[in-house]
Amino acid sequence: MPKLFGTFGVRGVVNQELTPEFGFEMGLALATYMKG
Repeated sequence: MPKLFGTFGVRGVVNQELTPEFGFEMGLALATYMKG
C-alpha cells in the first residue's frame, strides 16, 4: 500500500487507492474519534 497520509492530508489516485469505501471508513473513524 502506498503512503496515503501526507503533510497536507490524504493523497492517492482516485478510484484506485482512494475509493468511496475508503472515504466512508475514514469518515467513520474520524467521527468515532471525535465522539470520544
